[in-house]
Amino acid sequence: MIIKANTEGLCVLLNALISAIAQSERNGIAEVFDGDAEVYEVVVRLVNTHDELAPLPYQKQ
Repeated sequence: MIIKANTEGLCVLLNALISAIAQSERNGIAEVFDGDAEVYEVVVRLVNTHDELAPLPYQKQ
């Protein structure tokens, strides 16, 4: 994965990461834009075990 962003975009992403670490009971959330100005929501969740990583939202069960 490659992240290209201006300073403001990187700060938004950094704040989501910090929020997930500082408040582990909550998700860090950032709204980001791609090159076509389409909006995406990035959710950062802190997990403690490998089992908590699965299932990923896009995986079929």
